[in-house]
Order: sequence, then C-alpha cells, then structure tokens
Amino acid sequence: MSMKYLFFAIILITAFNCSPKLSPDSGWGHQEWVVVEMKGVPVQQSGGRRDAHITFDVNAKTFTGYGGCNQINGNYNLDKKMVKFTEVVSTKMSCNDIEFENTFLSTLSGIDHYEVRGNDLLLKKNKEIRIVLRSR
Repeated sequence: MSMKYLFFAIILITAFNCSPKLSPDSGWGHQEWVVVEMKGVPVQQSGGRRDAHITFDVNAKTFTGYGGCNQINGNYNLDKKMVKFTEVVSTKMSCNDIEFENTFLSTLSGIDHYEVRGNDLLLKKNKEIRIVLRSR
C-alpha cells in the first residue's frame, strides 16, 4: 500500500471517529411537549398555554413547563433509552387542577425509560408507558 493511500485511510478513520454524535434528545428542543395521556387516561386539551407541557433545553439537560396549575422545572439525564427527571420543582399556587399536577410531577419523578414514536415521546416506568407527550 502506498504512503498516499495509508495517509488517506488514517484521515478517514480519524474524521469518522471524531464526528459529533447526536444525543438521543437532540430532536426534543425548540418545541413544546404537551401531556396527552397519563397512566393510560387521555388528558383533555384546551390548545392553549394552560395545557400541561414540557420544553427541553437539550444543551443544559433541563426542562421547564407548566403542570396544569404552576410553572415547573428540573433536570434530566439520559443514558441510551433510560431517562431520569431530577430536582423537579414547581411554584406553589393552588387551583382546581392541583391533584392532576401533583400526580403529573410524582409520575414524572418516577420515570426511568423513554421511547420516541412519531410525534410522541413516551415516558415509561419499568417499561410501562406512564406519560405520553406530543410535540406541538
């Protein structure tokens, strides 16, 4: 093998190994993920800002959103198909839907896996779908 081909092969291998790999959550940012189902029960939608939703900051691995009553935020960690939501907090206003929000936040804190299916982000616990989010 000539030195020219060997040099070319080394450049190709180096470029391939150094190419940036997209994080599994690279498509999650710049959109709102609305809760459309929780624990197997469809969640009624109004189509407005009052719908429970999450927006991901994929660079900082944080999320913000609305729980149905209060502003929510926290962190998330990914490892292959595993996801963990941590430091999930909310403001403390009271409203008629506070039970829904409390269930949403406690369910979110227990999530351990995810799956992307079309426009839906399926959040799972022990491989059982617990929350379905839909991008809008």
